[in-house]
Amino acid sequence: MRRVPIAIMLAIPSFGPAVAQVPPDVSDLVGARGAGGEIQLEARGYRHITTNTVRETKWSFWWNDRRRQCVSVATTDGRYAAINTVPAANCDGAAADTAGASLPTGDGAADRIDLVCIGSGSGPAAQSNSGYRYNSKTRKFEPEYGTTLGREGFSSDLEIQISGRAGRIRPTGKLVSPIHSGGTNGWWPIDGLMVAMDRITGSYRMNGMNKPKIDYDRRTRIIRIRAATEFTGRCEDQ
Repeated sequence: MRRVPIAIMLAIPSFGPAVAQVPPDVSDLVGARGAGGEIQLEARGYRHITTNTVRETKWSFWWNDRRRQCVSVATTDGRYAAINTVPAANCDGAAADTAGASLPTGDGAADRIDLVCIGSGSGPAAQSNSGYRYNSKTRKFEPEYGTTLGREGFSSDLEIQISGRAGRIRPTGKLVSPIHSGGTNGWWPIDGLMVAMDRITGSYRMNGMNKPKIDYDRRTRIIRIRAATEFTGRCEDQ
């Protein structure tokens, strides 16, 4: 039996026993090389939706119109490490585009999600310093001024709205960088949005150099934003 590295097993998200299942029609592809696996998936009626990279693992999502099934494929070191069924919402609304069908209801599906989150964080900040320094030439203590880059704590809040596979985030206060793209009325679209039964992840582009990552635990209601500015908070449904 092929052993999956422990790091890969830990990286695979939990979707609950009713969802995290290996689809029998593609179970033989676990362990296959990525290129060959893609050809086989397409031959069996799957079409590629999107691919995200988390650390060393690539997560691709595939939709099968006939089976009305979305699967996630974890690829590590060029091979398929795991294949699982996931909520249809992870296939970017593909289910809604076929035969006029709607996505299933429940956690991780097409329900609207509205979150208000409050917390604290820290970000880079310039700090002015002043003092006296001894000048050996003048033999005097003379005033000296300077600026150093440090971190500054803050409290802030944010909102997240998700409908199906479309999501947006409205950060406030210090969560908004001095240099930013402006968003749309304070809202930024969430890229690479993944909605699972126990987790919501994605990112948004504050500016060209700053793309904060979102990680929301739906069980603990704890959200973490990671970039140059870091934020941890607790969310409540609106």
